Amino acid sequence: MSLAEGAGQETVGTMETSEPQLPGLSPGIEPLDAGTVLSNRYLVEFVLGRGGMGAVYFARDRDSGNQPVALKEMRVQVIDPKAQRQAIEQFRQEALFLANLDHPNLVKVSDFFVEDGRYYLVMAYIKGKTLGEMLKAQSEPFPINHVLEWAVQLVDVLAYLHSQKPPILFRDVKPQNVMLDSSGALHLIDFGIARNLTPDSVTATFLQGVGSADYCPLEQYQGAGGTDQRSDIYSLGATLFHLLTLQVPPRAAELVSENKPVPSPRRWNPNLPPSLEDLIVNMMAVRKDDRYRSMEHVRSALSKVIRIVEQGGGQRTGPTPNGKPARRRDRPATSQLPDGMRSPWLAVGTLTLVVLVLLIWLAIQMTAPPAKPAMTPGAVTVPRH
Repeated sequence: MSLAEGAGQETVGTMETSEPQLPGLSPGIEPLDAGTVLSNRYLVEFVLGRGGMGAVYFARDRDSGNQPVALKEMRVQVIDPKAQRQAIEQFRQEALFLANLDHPNLVKVSDFFVEDGRYYLVMAYIKGKTLGEMLKAQSEPFPINHVLEWAVQLVDVLAYLHSQKPPILFRDVKPQNVMLDSSGALHLIDFGIARNLTPDSVTATFLQGVGSADYCPLEQYQGAGGTDQRSDIYSLGATLFHLLTLQVPPRAAELVSENKPVPSPRRWNPNLPPSLEDLIVNMMAVRKDDRYRSMEHVRSALSKVIRIVEQGGGQRTGPTPNGKPARRRDRPATSQLPDGMRSPWLAVGTLTLVVLVLLIWLAIQMTAPPAKPAMTPGAVTVPRH
């Protein structure tokens, strides 16, 4: 549900990337006309985004002083009455699932209804741009301090979702599903394939899919039941990789098929401190057992990175929470110094060595015994009588 103003050229995230699991989804939906009133309350003004299974509209809530809202529309066409009832109940559960969440980095859902065979979620309207849209306009990686600030917000909201009973997995973290509003706050904006994590069961959602391949962990390709909190950790790491390098993340499935490790983001952005590089590489480990175990572990590691960056240091974050070292080569100690500082330090070291040699030589001269006076050749000593 891309809610950015003027996002008509962007397809809605879930509609673009997910394969529907419900039968009879319409292959094409004509958008509602401007001026359409839904549920005797919401006045549609224009389309924010659209896809093959619905659209997102900018509308006014006439019962709340014409406050702007975003209406997310889905349409299900099922001939079997039983399947239709199941689809409606599934939509209702999804709406309740979203409406009960309350976090500043989530888009608040306030209402849901069904009208003319179309299903609607009513959400707060967020004016801003997605990080995906911002990436398209970038000619160089985002500043490190900006990305770290965004990472703190995303870790916080994902930790909130994972702390629910049962935990909620977002399952599709990517720049296109993260919106930056005018105040600098981020919002997760598409729960199309989110699900509850329950032991030995899978909770169906209104629209399912595997996520976006460039940000999707390997276990998410392998079917329902293989994902857990570490799957969102991978996708967040891949998102940070993209923001800091302007390179689309390598696909986990391709890395496995080619037996390659996660590439170092410093290959494209040498300004990254080693501690931040280690954080991203560990988050993107292909095997989920090699990643941080929880978003709380990521939060702790991220805090260390921020302290190091604020202090102007470049130390590594150390081993991963499972005790394994980061998979990257160590550099000589001199390479830790900025380029402009290496020559002065070399000169100081050379001068110190010269001074030390001189001091040793002087000490040797001062402690040596005095030499006997030598006789001058040809001189004659005349004895006194």
